[in-house]
This record gives sequence, C-alpha cells and structure tokens, in this order.
Amino acid sequence: MSFTCKEFDMILVMGTLLSRRSKVALERFEACVNAGAKVVYLFTMEDAPLSCKSDFFSRYEVGSEEGVMALLAKNLLLHVKLPEALRLYFDTLDDGYLSAESNVGEEEIEEIEALYANAKRVLIDLGDDIVMHPRCHNIIRLAQTIATYGKAQVCVETMPVLEDESLEEVAPLKSFDGTVVYRCMDDGKHEGKLLGSGQFQMAAKVVHNEKVNVSIGKEVYACTFVRDDSLKGTIALMPLVQRGEGYPYNVAKIVKADER
Repeated sequence: MSFTCKEFDMILVMGTLLSRRSKVALERFEACVNAGAKVVYLFTMEDAPLSCKSDFFSRYEVGSEEGVMALLAKNLLLHVKLPEALRLYFDTLDDGYLSAESNVGEEEIEEIEALYANAKRVLIDLGDDIVMHPRCHNIIRLAQTIATYGKAQVCVETMPVLEDESLEEVAPLKSFDGTVVYRCMDDGKHEGKLLGSGQFQMAAKVVHNEKVNVSIGKEVYACTFVRDDSLKGTIALMPLVQRGEGYPYNVAKIVKADER
C-alpha cells in the first residue's frame, strides 16, 4: 500500500529494520517525520536512522510480536465499545505475562496510548518480521481489530491470505536464549560479515575481524565478525543477498573458522 505523509498524523512502525528495508521506505518515513507526523517505532533493537527521530521508541524481545500487538490492541481500544466476545477476549489476556515476556510494560503502553489519543488518523505499518513470524496471521488480525474499531489503517509489507478474521488465543511467547543472529537484507557492503556490538562480541567470545562459522540449523555461514559500535544489545546482524524463509531471528552457534 502506498501512502503520503499528509494522510496520517501518527505512524506506528513494527517488525522491520527500517534502515535496511529500502532506501525509499526510509526516505518516506523521514519525510513523514519532517511533515510533523508522530512516529512510534517498535523493534527488537535500536535502528539509529529512525529510532533517534521517533517520538517514541521501544525495544521488544525477539519473538514477542504477537504479545506486543495484543497489548496494543487491548489498550488502544480500552475506551471503545466493542462486541461482547471481543471485550471478553481482551479481558482474559494475561497482561502481566505478556508485558514481562515482551519487555513492553505499562509505562511504554501508556506513552503510545497518549500519542494515539491525540492523533486523528493512524497508520500501523507492519514489516517483514511480522509476515515471517509463525504467528503472523493472528498478529495481523489483532492489528486489523485496531483498524476496525479504532482510527487506524493497517499496511503490511506482503499481505498473507487470512482464511478468517477470528482472533486466536495468544500463544506462549518463545524465548531466544543465547547468541541471536538477525538475517537482514544486504546493502551491498556487508555480505559475508557478521555485525555485532561490543556486548555481542563478549557474549559470542569473538574478536573484531575474526573469521567465524555461524551455524543456524543445518546451514553454516562463513563470516567475518565486525564489531559495530553503532549497534547495541546482543543481537548481531548477518546481511544476506537472500534472507531465506522463516522468522529471520535465530539462536546461532558461532565458532572460530579454524576450530573443528
């Protein structure tokens, strides 16, 4: 879906490393910020080109997108008259569990609520992480519930076919413990590299410019680890020309290339 900055006064971006999504997409959102639109950016790590320009940025835990969207839907529609079945659905959500496991707490939700309350037309922009998430259908249904009963429109990078509109119970949120690698699109400069923060470097026990093998399932990728101090946290970026299928985050085994 294409849109212009004049159409929306608030944009909620979730599930995409926007700086590597596309140059056009990044420029479009920067234009929206310059035009006065309020931007809420939710992602698993800080994305410097946009997070620093956002009116609100919050980091959620890898794999917790369904829980985050459920919390958003419940709270953004808190003062809206809903069908009894939908109100019961939200009343039975385990907010405490979802907040704790997703790292998106009450204070973060309240800040988003405040921006939403002051907006007239909201865009919920869901990136490719959502589309590739194993619970993508329910995440999108939750977003569309906000659109149906609130004042939002939903934009999905590649819209999957939804067999029905019935909301499912939020699945237990999967934890990603260990060294986590994010398969992202290559910008033409970093293929064959594993980009990580100093914090990731310590966790993975690697050194700058060291050749390593990154094992994800049955696949092994030969990479050179590059410390990137613009990155924060314990998620490393692995730029690929072809990202492959499935959720792009993986707990990976990382060993020195000369180890057997």
